[in-house]
Amino acid sequence: MKTILIIEDDIVFSRSISNWLVKKGMKTDCVTTLANARKAIGQKEFDLILADLRLPDGNSTSLLKWMNEKQYPIPFLIMTNYGQVENAVTAMQLGAVNYLCKPVQPDKLLALITEIFDKESDKPVFYRGESFKAHEMYRLIEMIAGADISVLLRGDSGTGKEHVAAEIHARSHRKNKPYLAIDCGAISDELAASEFFGHQKGAFTGAESDKIGLLRAADGGTLFLDEVGNLSYKTQMLLLRALQEKRCKPVGSTKEYSFDIRLVAATNENLEKAIEEGRFREDLFHRLNEFTLRIPTLAECREDILPLADFFLKLACAKVHKSFHGFDRLAKAALLEYLWPGNIRELKNVIGRTVLICQEQWISVSDLNLEISLPKKETQWTEEEKERALLLQTLEKTGDNRSKAARLLNISRTTLYEKLKKYHIVD
Repeated sequence: MKTILIIEDDIVFSRSISNWLVKKGMKTDCVTTLANARKAIGQKEFDLILADLRLPDGNSTSLLKWMNEKQYPIPFLIMTNYGQVENAVTAMQLGAVNYLCKPVQPDKLLALITEIFDKESDKPVFYRGESFKAHEMYRLIEMIAGADISVLLRGDSGTGKEHVAAEIHARSHRKNKPYLAIDCGAISDELAASEFFGHQKGAFTGAESDKIGLLRAADGGTLFLDEVGNLSYKTQMLLLRALQEKRCKPVGSTKEYSFDIRLVAATNENLEKAIEEGRFREDLFHRLNEFTLRIPTLAECREDILPLADFFLKLACAKVHKSFHGFDRLAKAALLEYLWPGNIRELKNVIGRTVLICQEQWISVSDLNLEISLPKKETQWTEEEKERALLLQTLEKTGDNRSKAARLLNISRTTLYEKLKKYHIVD
């Protein structure tokens, strides 16, 4: 059950919000001052803080500064009166995840809280790879993190580009400022200006309150544009102009605001080809591509597959309160043999699904349900890789009976054992 600390000096309003959240299955603690909030945070664990901007003993931005100094990484949601949005911007620059204008609408509050908790549970927690490719990638991350330049991450889907973007931010001098991520494929032309620049209340149908756009919300920090190739040409033009001028104007406003952000963008698309085809602006490409970092596929980091599988196994077990001894020998061999077209994301999903269905203490190759077969283009594998796959298929078919496997392969049991040792299928 999630626990929320409500910091609000209006006791009637605080009690009303508290009772409503309790009915939605959450626990709440209520305080009326910043001093009592600091005391509560020091004594108990909270999953979210819901705070009024102005309190009897000061502004809640001072509490955010204190939490940053004391390293309390608790999601912080601001409530503010209409007209105090500029202070909410300051709070977001200090690390608040979002804000709500009063009077607070319960459904909107619940949607925001649900979104915050979903993001917290989905935060990428990664095993740091030990393969040569992974080491080289992290060496480059360390090198570029301190340089205030735009970085373009290139790699296949599922390789962990958002994790790399967060790592770059965490190692930069902007690490104590906001880090915001946006899926560019989810931004429509109609709402692009509002998403990036913000809008004023009443600027268009549905604009029920002021909104701070991504460029201002990320001011001082890092903005991650995931799958930037999905931006429409029109939206690319809007974004480029703002990035060049380092200023933006909210929809419906006459006032311009300056911003200072670091850009990290990611794509699994060939943007040079998109430029040739007229789908992506060359000037925006060069603005984003001050440094290119290629993210390796999981197949290129084979040494990391089993440690990653063990890592994801622990995470999945913790979620569903189960435990296993681990992967049996054939399961490990299958994990190494599979090509992982979906990369780290696919491995995580496979392990999560396996944990749900496996009923034994050791996870077997049948639990993994991986199709280990020769690729359609056989030239993708060497002869040794094909032979290793054939050995695995035969062992799985015979239930790990080596005598039967040797007969099916028309080789002696001794030869079979030698091949199993050669390909590290047995110790």
